[in-house]
Amino acid sequence: MMESERIRIYPASREQMEKNIAAEADEDTRKAYEEMLEGCLTHPEQWEWYAMWIIEKTDGSHIGDLCFKGIKADCNPEIGYGILEEYRGQGFATEAVKLALQWVFRHPEVNAAEAETSPENSASERVLMKCGFRPTGEIGEEGPRYIVRKTTMNTKNYLIRLEKKEDYRAVENLVRESFWNVYRPGCSEHYVIHVLRDDPAFMKELDFVMEMDGELIGQNMFMKTIIEADDGRTIPVLTMGPIGITPELKRRGFGKALLDYSLEKAARMGFGAVLFEGNIGFYGKSGFDYASKFGIRYHDLPEDADSSFFLCKELNPGYLEGITGVYQTPQGYYVNDNDVEEFDKGFPPKKKQKLPGQIFG
Repeated sequence: MMESERIRIYPASREQMEKNIAAEADEDTRKAYEEMLEGCLTHPEQWEWYAMWIIEKTDGSHIGDLCFKGIKADCNPEIGYGILEEYRGQGFATEAVKLALQWVFRHPEVNAAEAETSPENSASERVLMKCGFRPTGEIGEEGPRYIVRKTTMNTKNYLIRLEKKEDYRAVENLVRESFWNVYRPGCSEHYVIHVLRDDPAFMKELDFVMEMDGELIGQNMFMKTIIEADDGRTIPVLTMGPIGITPELKRRGFGKALLDYSLEKAARMGFGAVLFEGNIGFYGKSGFDYASKFGIRYHDLPEDADSSFFLCKELNPGYLEGITGVYQTPQGYYVNDNDVEEFDKGFPPKKKQKLPGQIFG
């Protein structure tokens, strides 16, 4: 099974395939299903390659299916897919094909995948292009053929979804690897995220992980907090982080992709602004600016101190217009060093180092 935030895909059982065949009114579609089942029964050791794969929403609603049309030596697997009419135009096909490609490229013997679509089916063509497919110049039975190569997918085919409870330890280890010796000898961020998940201000609806080829490669999360405005109002805002990418994939665009995705989700949920401690050189590319330009001050910071680390992005343009005040960091971010040390004992030993550029000693 492959799963994203909205959908999951998985190979159908014999019983499921037989049920679909019996219920299918369209003769051509029924014939295709019968060929899939025949392939499964002929090649039971390669069931997943011949089976119909069910596409369903995470609430269990069936919304379509896809297949790989078998796999043969010296041939690229071919992907076919379809979404029920009432669910079209909502991005489900693109999401399903991306999940399917993740599964395909887990197999070391597969270096590329192909597809074909009718030239009149512009929606299907857009799905393929969004998933990295490009025309081969050949014409198949249904129309132009397309190909996507594993090397392309290694940089472009990732999945961003909500964190699950079973991800917790792996995410904490990822965060530890990402922050180790960056801001201080060792790090505390893996313990911070461990603590924040139980904080009332934690936004589980905005707690994301990024994965590629079934492996976690990044994460980001948000907390609710406030600005204490100078006029006495309390302005609700978000703060963010820790946000991390596995060290070997840093500076390859994954961090920005995760950041932009999570900011868009926060905006859609109706939040007005995000304030955050970070480097303007990176976060400025995603629309952050110095918080001082918005009239927002960092708590406990002297007026003449450097506040260039304190950044802000309006998710709702104009949300902070006419507001000046003091930002408050959620208390959950303040952790005890002894607690961090004790928590860290549960992870593989790593050497702490004092390095140039570290903020804390």
